[in-house]
Amino acid sequence: MEKPVKEAENIGNARGVTSRREALLKRLSIHTAGDLLLHLPLRFLDRRTFTPVSDLRNGSEAVIQGKIVSVFRRRKGRGPRITAILSDGTGSITLSFFNTGFPGSTLREGMDVTACGKVQLFRGFTIAHPELHFSPGTGDAPGMLPVYPLCAGLTQNFMRKLVREVLESADGELDEILSEDILVLEGFQNRLQVFKSAHEPESPEEAARAVRVLALEELYLYRSILDSVRRKGTASAGIRISGFTPEVYQDFLPWQMTSAQLKVCAEVAADLNSGSPVRRLVQGDVGSGKTVIAAYASAVTALEGFTSAILAPTEVLAHQHFKSMKDFLKPFDITVHLLTGGTVSSARKNIAVSMTDNPGCVLVGTHAVLEDWVPLKKLALMVVDEQHRFGVVQREKLLAGRNPRPHALIMSATPIPRTLAMTIYGDLDISVLDEMPPGRGSTETAVIGQSEKSRVFRFMLKRLEAGERAYLVYPLKEASENIDLRDAAGAYEVLCQGPAARFGIGLLHGSMTPEEKVRVTGEFTSGKISVLVSTTVIEVGIDVPEATVMIIVNAERFGLSQLHQLRGRIGRGGRDSWCFLVPGSEASSEALERLHILASTSDGFEVASRDLKLRGPGEVLGTAQHGIPSFRVADPSRDRDILHMVSSMKTIDSGKLNSLMVSQAWRYSGMSLPV
Repeated sequence: MEKPVKEAENIGNARGVTSRREALLKRLSIHTAGDLLLHLPLRFLDRRTFTPVSDLRNGSEAVIQGKIVSVFRRRKGRGPRITAILSDGTGSITLSFFNTGFPGSTLREGMDVTACGKVQLFRGFTIAHPELHFSPGTGDAPGMLPVYPLCAGLTQNFMRKLVREVLESADGELDEILSEDILVLEGFQNRLQVFKSAHEPESPEEAARAVRVLALEELYLYRSILDSVRRKGTASAGIRISGFTPEVYQDFLPWQMTSAQLKVCAEVAADLNSGSPVRRLVQGDVGSGKTVIAAYASAVTALEGFTSAILAPTEVLAHQHFKSMKDFLKPFDITVHLLTGGTVSSARKNIAVSMTDNPGCVLVGTHAVLEDWVPLKKLALMVVDEQHRFGVVQREKLLAGRNPRPHALIMSATPIPRTLAMTIYGDLDISVLDEMPPGRGSTETAVIGQSEKSRVFRFMLKRLEAGERAYLVYPLKEASENIDLRDAAGAYEVLCQGPAARFGIGLLHGSMTPEEKVRVTGEFTSGKISVLVSTTVIEVGIDVPEATVMIIVNAERFGLSQLHQLRGRIGRGGRDSWCFLVPGSEASSEALERLHILASTSDGFEVASRDLKLRGPGEVLGTAQHGIPSFRVADPSRDRDILHMVSSMKTIDSGKLNSLMVSQAWRYSGMSLPV
């Protein structure tokens, strides 16, 4: 890149980037110069700290200082080869250069040299194409040597040279996102200096400061985008719905709502009556009663003559919501429709006619609700369950272009700390259901060893004899030759030959058709079968109060939050329940520690907080294609202090933000933004 380079410049235009190397860089998600600058080093080698040859390890990155004791030059194949022997008094190492000029060609016997690179064991220790620094008296200051994450086919030397070239070409071409005051406060003059310190620092402390600023910049830009979305949304015309109060709704329920449910219902009522299209996230632990909130909002909306659409991520959950909504809304004589991928053509036509004639209804479904033929001209409320599985783009597809704009109610059973929720769902108002309905039995969780499995299965049989039901959860549908894990299909076959067979056993996994899944879950709900062998498809959507036992095999293969969601399938009635976590025989100590965390608490917020620290928000909540920002530098679960700092900063003004959204578009390639 001989000319000045902007961040959006295709990386293939850089000097030395062949089409093959460009393809390899894309495997690292490096498509532009900006992507390269945010491809930060994993660590640094301090070229002022030397490793004795006697302490070298095969495959390690090392800095070695010594004297050149011999140099061999010869032609081999199509180009020259230079081999030099470097000795530091504790041993010697071979430095090899192929088809090269400087620096290998400058080596002479007796030179004092510092060599940096990856050590390999081939007839003794060797480094191919090391980075050389000549000392003393050459004015060559070693400093810190970056070590980048790579894929096969790329070398550290290539990456270092490429980054250096982009940094040298980017002077005056980088967008300044943070204010000068903040940069100076953090010890930098401009953004270019931040990138230089992140890649070529003089000390680890300088690199850490630069990474902190880049994380701040990333979170600040994202928050400004979300703030802009919020402003645009509230400025749009909304549908004012002034229905009955939560207290009136309570009179139609056969049980008492919790104070948390009443509070959130009141917040939703205020949203609907505001005249502006409101987006609200309702967070609640497993079993906290989020469906009641959706039913209240849907009832108020339907009785005003408008349509409510309830989106579920799976057909199983859609059927569960359909049943719940019919029960909740029966006193109001509100029509509830079910629309999924498995809905037959004749039923679809009936739904279309009914909704056209009577738009004051509730439509429950999966992605099929988003199809163009669905009559949603009077859509006033959209409820999305398990937000991170749908994503921002699908949510926006249902909302975009509608005037007036519908209200949006997002339900999430993955409770996360408020600061993180504000970062990820910053365009939404947030409500929290922090109270569980009374009358539920306790759930005891235990980590058991392989030797205790037979005892646990005997315990399960006793609970089945008492009229209760059980889940057996496996990470795989079928056994894998490459992974030594128990599989659901194999376990199902074994159980069908054992003493549990008389209670009825069902198998549920993701490869089944939607109709098969609904049939099996229906049989488990009705009691036709009492044991359900399943993969994680039961994570959401099955509400069986009689289920009191769950055995999760190879539990170390799941994240904490996922295990908590699975555990939430039991303990939904008044009976005590038991969840047994069975790790594999080769589970690591870290995995076992994670399982014991789950056994120590039933608080979903605590579980999510611990999981975020262990795995980060991208793993816990979903990936970029599901609408969760995959930050390049920032880690919201780690950078809590930066989140608090960002929350107090004035967001970027609309003019500059619009410009940045064009020039920084490379940042969000392949990521769903709420704009």
